[in-house]
Amino acid sequence: MTALTAEKPKRTIKTFLPVLDWAPKYDKSWIRWDVIAALTVWALLVPEAMAYAGIAGMPPQTGLYTAPLALLGYALFGTSKHLSVGPSSTVAILSFAFIGSMAAAGSSEFIALTSALAVMTAAMLILAGLLKLGVMADFLSKPVLGGFIIGLAITIAFGQLDKLLGYDVEAAGFFREVMMFVQDIGNVHSPTLILGVTSLALLFLLHAFVPRLPAALTVVILAIVVSAALNLHENYDIHIVGDIPAGLPPITLPDVALSDYIKLMPAAVAVALVGFAESVAAARSYATKFGYEVDANQEMIGLGVANLGAGISGGFVVDGSLSKTAAAVDAGAKSQMTSIFAAIFIVITLLFLTPLFYSLPEATLGAIVIHAVWKLITFTSLKRYWKISKADFWAALMALMGVLVFGLLGGLLLAVLLSLVALLATVKNPHAAILGKLPGRTAYRSLENFPDAETYPGLLIFRFDSLLFFANAPNFRELLRAALKVMPDAKVVIIDAEPITYVDVTAIDMLEELNDELKKHNISMRFSSVKQQVFETLDRAGLVDDVGRDHFYTSIRSAVERYQVEQPG
Repeated sequence: MTALTAEKPKRTIKTFLPVLDWAPKYDKSWIRWDVIAALTVWALLVPEAMAYAGIAGMPPQTGLYTAPLALLGYALFGTSKHLSVGPSSTVAILSFAFIGSMAAAGSSEFIALTSALAVMTAAMLILAGLLKLGVMADFLSKPVLGGFIIGLAITIAFGQLDKLLGYDVEAAGFFREVMMFVQDIGNVHSPTLILGVTSLALLFLLHAFVPRLPAALTVVILAIVVSAALNLHENYDIHIVGDIPAGLPPITLPDVALSDYIKLMPAAVAVALVGFAESVAAARSYATKFGYEVDANQEMIGLGVANLGAGISGGFVVDGSLSKTAAAVDAGAKSQMTSIFAAIFIVITLLFLTPLFYSLPEATLGAIVIHAVWKLITFTSLKRYWKISKADFWAALMALMGVLVFGLLGGLLLAVLLSLVALLATVKNPHAAILGKLPGRTAYRSLENFPDAETYPGLLIFRFDSLLFFANAPNFRELLRAALKVMPDAKVVIIDAEPITYVDVTAIDMLEELNDELKKHNISMRFSSVKQQVFETLDRAGLVDDVGRDHFYTSIRSAVERYQVEQPG
């Protein structure tokens, strides 16, 4: 029988350019639904894009510059029928954290470097996709990524306080900023605070009681009307967006030196990892809901092309938006045409509608950001992790605190490290058991769960429920020694190797040493149910000959029967 492996579809030009597959199959009856969904995405994207531009330290119009080619690029190269790609709070704040250490926010150098980061992120994602590294999406555990996102959302929301309170503080680090805001609370600008809190309250009320209404766009329109009618900027010194240049940005690579691109590589890897993890999670969620598959490797390429479009448009990094995707699906989105139509609507906005945003108060943009990330600041998931797995809970909490204490890059690195540590912790301390035969049956089960299971004088049947490698090899030895203390009369040890799917050199050396140790005590080591690939590894290492080829059995039953035959009388 041939080995069972996951099916790998043959890669064709349609694999690399999915639009060639779905466009000819497009049902014209879907146009109405895709246009309605695109208008819904537009209503969310316009105010949020300008708000997220502020998070990234960029002028408001760059949020709009970012969107069209990003939407179009993903629609052509992505594999999700529903994912909406564009500016997001998560990658925007990552961008600011990295670029803010290289140039002054708002400067021409800062803007160029921010766009260059999008281009470099695109290069990382496209290269990773071509190298079939989509599996990286599986290396950030959901609890760790969840904790990281909560910490990130808290940081984002707190970062908008200056817009709502009307004053800035100069401090490095989240907790120092909290202290400075509290210390300088007397500097609050009351009109700005009233407007910001009113905008935020209205966003929550509309979302709760009129969920079909585009809350962000509605609040933006109301704020612009009130701001213009009362001349809030002149009469109350409330900061407004001001002039937003009309027209499309020039399509060109950012004007930065090659050495700057090289400096941006670590940041690009970090942004690519977080952005891809978020995007593919959303894409897979809706693919499962609607019964189709997404290709993780092609998703990397699609997201990479989206970032390339954003970068050469003078924008900043993008990723998949769960909120806008959900809104599009609720509005009836049928295909990637939703993104293409949304891109067209953003272009129309850039060409003809930007003057309408002149009087938009910055406090309202800050409120939109806080409302957008508020749903991410949920501790119910932490309660769930605590109930299911204490290890996952502590990993999520440490990732959350890592962002607040060490910043975004430190928090990201800690999140990745915690995912790996959580994996190692799980496989380092696996369950092990002494087995016995169930009465009247041929099955062997743990004595811990089935105390009436039959054992045999002088025989220990030991099971280790994990792969066997350097981290847990010492655990295997100590657990087997503990089992021998429970059955001190054992002269034969049968290791049920069915759960062991992998062994490495460290584990093999441990088994050799353990075999020698057992021999000194006149105890024979034997194996049952060894996987073929594990047996071949043990054979190449010489352990099969050391133990004895006749001491490897296809099942526990055959090993026990052989033991019974060997017994005198």
